[in-house]
Amino acid sequence: MNDIIKIITDEFKAIGSNIPILIVLILGNVGYGFLYNLIYNTNVYREAPIAIVDMSQSDISQHFTDYIDATQQVDVVVKTTDFQEARRMLIEREIVGFLYIPDNMKTEIMKGHQVQCVIYGSTFSFLDYLNIYEAVNFASLDVNKELLPDMIESLNMIDIMFLANDKAVGIVNEPLYNSSEGYGTYLIPPVMVIIIFQTLMLTVAMRCGNETAESHSCKVAEFYSSAKTVFGKAITNVVIYSVFAVFFLGLLPLIFHLPHLGAPLDIIIMMIPYLFASVFFCLTLSPFYTDNDMPLFIIVFMSVPLVFLSGVSYPLELMPWHWKIFHYLIPVAPATLAFVKLDCMGGNLSNIRPEMINLYLQCLAYFITATIAWNIKLKQK
Repeated sequence: MNDIIKIITDEFKAIGSNIPILIVLILGNVGYGFLYNLIYNTNVYREAPIAIVDMSQSDISQHFTDYIDATQQVDVVVKTTDFQEARRMLIEREIVGFLYIPDNMKTEIMKGHQVQCVIYGSTFSFLDYLNIYEAVNFASLDVNKELLPDMIESLNMIDIMFLANDKAVGIVNEPLYNSSEGYGTYLIPPVMVIIIFQTLMLTVAMRCGNETAESHSCKVAEFYSSAKTVFGKAITNVVIYSVFAVFFLGLLPLIFHLPHLGAPLDIIIMMIPYLFASVFFCLTLSPFYTDNDMPLFIIVFMSVPLVFLSGVSYPLELMPWHWKIFHYLIPVAPATLAFVKLDCMGGNLSNIRPEMINLYLQCLAYFITATIAWNIKLKQK
């Protein structure tokens, strides 16, 4: 026990006297947390500038254009018949996209036929395309309701009987876990869990990168001594990141009005194995930390893959088996999914039982592998 206390004390002293590590701990965590929330604080992107290429120039197409312009998703800044002009404006980013209305729109509609209007956009932001798609969809539904009586007058008896027997279905859309339907409300909560893992991994990697075997009193390259060293390091980092976990998962959701439906005790119970598993996972990789700068070039760019592996942005059930293996091997993946179930969806511990079992198994497995890795590192030194 005295050895473990000595290791914990030495770790706190080493971390507190290391300026680069303190920068990652304080500026990295606080800066990351506020930066992501400020970027997506708008939450819902409205009034995207678009153009309408109206080749029909009919009363229906103009009415359709007015409905599109009236939606909150887009703002029709240009109405033209010049396709190339609209294309130029899109390339030069004067607009985010445009809608092409064919010249036979009115004729086909009055015949009861579907009309294909093409949306053109760029790949700079999928939110732009989504806004245009939603605006066109809403406008087409409203126009269809108004034109239905006129369409029936021009149809034959068979088509009229088909429309009469076609029962309309009323659709009620009620967002359960994202009332604003905003991208930030959906993205930020899982990203907060991932930031904790990234900065923790940076801290452990930088500490191990410039560490010598003489840092602790347990100098003998034995499994038991290495286990005490690993356990002492884990306790140190878990204590430090417990504070940052309160900042990320407790304070920031209140400041930026993020979903915060989970019970605090359930989140604490989930975070304990997550933090220990993350530290043990990082210490398992300690033989590869040759210096304290190398991890920066790898860990910082892991956000997007980790969001994908978590099963939040892409369903875990549809994930290929080889990617699903990484989901069960990296602690942040099941922890992110568990946190979203708890805090964003209002679940409880019974709803995250598979993720909790996974995290506890990772704690045990990575503690053993971290001890072996540290033992190897001591023997090498």
